[in-house]
Amino acid sequence: MFVALLIIIAIGVILEILSLKRSTSKFDVDCSVSVAVTEPGEPFKVRTIVTNNSMLPISYLAVREAFPSVASLPEGMSFTEEKDELHGKRIFRLSSRERSRQTINVNINRRGVYNIKGKTFEIGDFLGFRELSKRIGYEHEIVVYPDRPKCPELSEVLGGFFGDVSAKRFLIRDPILAIGIREYTGREPMKEIHWLQSAHRGGLMVKEFDFNRQLSVCVLLSVEGVEPFWEERLDESCSLARVVCEVMVEAGANVSFCSNARLKGKKSEKQWKFEVTHGTAPNLLEGLGRVTSLNCGTLEGLLDFALRKNRTDTAYIVILPEKDARREYAEMRLRANTNQEVLVLLAAERGTQRSDA
Repeated sequence: MFVALLIIIAIGVILEILSLKRSTSKFDVDCSVSVAVTEPGEPFKVRTIVTNNSMLPISYLAVREAFPSVASLPEGMSFTEEKDELHGKRIFRLSSRERSRQTINVNINRRGVYNIKGKTFEIGDFLGFRELSKRIGYEHEIVVYPDRPKCPELSEVLGGFFGDVSAKRFLIRDPILAIGIREYTGREPMKEIHWLQSAHRGGLMVKEFDFNRQLSVCVLLSVEGVEPFWEERLDESCSLARVVCEVMVEAGANVSFCSNARLKGKKSEKQWKFEVTHGTAPNLLEGLGRVTSLNCGTLEGLLDFALRKNRTDTAYIVILPEKDARREYAEMRLRANTNQEVLVLLAAERGTQRSDA
């Protein structure tokens, strides 16, 4: 019995000496995330893979990863809060030449751009007296879309706005929509007579208009005046922009989106424009997820940009963070340059202010 005990002790000492001499290069740690973009509160998978390339087993390997402070981690997972991050720890036990995988479900409830980063992994010696540590540098970006608020009043206002845009388009004939000419019947207004063609053909001719052209709506999001600590106000503005664009696309409008916001992780531009369709909606949502309170341009510049980039028969929906002088300026500027409807939405109140052309 005594001899067997000595043998066990000797084996333990040998394994302890070997474990102290092993190199951290014999271990690989990698991580993958199931999605790059996600809806708020929707779980996604974070998978960590650890590979033991040595002949010796490992009884303790701790992988430390940094998650966003607003993330919800699985119940029972060990973590600490450090510098606006959640530092989680996952424990692995591996035999010789083994690869082990652990997958957890994580969700983030708030719009924005977040990173999941690898920090270090720590290996314990055979007897648990010492630890070897090595930094790991992987990083994965996650973009969380703005939420889709349930607001029946907003849907009702947008439905009425779209109906007014459709009706007004038939009442105001824009020369840009003329597709040809036809003979005068006596019922057309004098302003529609094409005098040059009438003289050429020897009879009165009038312009033929195309009313099957798709309705055009431009949604503007201005972040001018949003302070860095107004994150909630910014989130509300992006949520409004999402709902407005989705409702207008579903209604059959040709929708464009313009903003003066700086997008996190993207090249800085004073203003940017995006065409919104069913197929491009994910790109728009990612852009809204990246919107920051750092404005690249002024509201005045955004309005000039939108008027320059859109057709003259385009209607406008303007989203502003709160009610101030910018609202009156936006209404006046757009009313002076379009013959269509103008609608202003205020994120501060989730309310609306209507301005007819």
